[in-house]
Amino acid sequence: MQFKDYYKILEVAPDATAEQIKKSYRRLAMTYHPDRNPDDKEAEEKFKEINEAYDVLSNDEKRKKFDLMMSGKSNSANYHASTQTHKDDNSDFDFEYFKKKTGEYSDFFKNFFSKSSLFKGDDFTGAITISLEEAYNGSRRILKVLGNNLRITIQPGIKNDQLLKIPEQGYPGIAGGKKGDLYVRVKIENDNMFTRRGDELFTEVYVDIFTVILGGSIIIKTFSGDLRITVPKGIEYGKQLRIRGKGMPVYGTQFYGDLFVKVKYYIPKDLSPEEISALEEIRKKRK
Repeated sequence: MQFKDYYKILEVAPDATAEQIKKSYRRLAMTYHPDRNPDDKEAEEKFKEINEAYDVLSNDEKRKKFDLMMSGKSNSANYHASTQTHKDDNSDFDFEYFKKKTGEYSDFFKNFFSKSSLFKGDDFTGAITISLEEAYNGSRRILKVLGNNLRITIQPGIKNDQLLKIPEQGYPGIAGGKKGDLYVRVKIENDNMFTRRGDELFTEVYVDIFTVILGGSIIIKTFSGDLRITVPKGIEYGKQLRIRGKGMPVYGTQFYGDLFVKVKYYIPKDLSPEEISALEEIRKKRK
């Protein structure tokens, strides 16, 4: 959105009197009036700008708001009014032409007088860190924001670096404008047991060699509690088992991603003499 300096448009200084503003407006309006510039689009746009500027600067309340916003812009402080003069003759022109015929205002004007735009307070930003388990189950936090305690709710399935917007919890606005917004960036710690990729979780489990050979069931831990899963007979080392619906919640929905369990095995080092003897007999039979 392009900034419009209404003082420059009307060719007056920021400290111009109401009479000076009116006089300059009438001069410029006559110069660029559509009746004097038929089929001249550039003159028509200039005429619209002039009327828009006068709409603001001829109204005490609107001008105060504009001056408040302009106080931070150095170009207005160094501006000097034009010395160009024209005859003040308005007998042939309708100075309400802009409102009656065009009814058009720039985006700058529309946003300027919206309470949620130029006079809205600055946004306040911060960050919090949560565990992966909190990201799974959802969480609540009490944040101290500009001296106030604010309770926020973190929905299940939130992603790392996701930005939460809490409307109108930032800095106060000016001239009746709305408060700014609060933006909270959520950081998720790495977990010792699970790795997250999108809405899927990955983990690994070690089972004994007998379960690998013969198959069987084992119990694994998940964020929703212990879960019994089946290990297929003769599963290969590093093979992944997919458990549907046991991954991360899909943010903002009732759905869940999947959990992938990589199966690894270990060789027992405390076999009894009887177990060793039994394994020897199995080896002999397989020769």
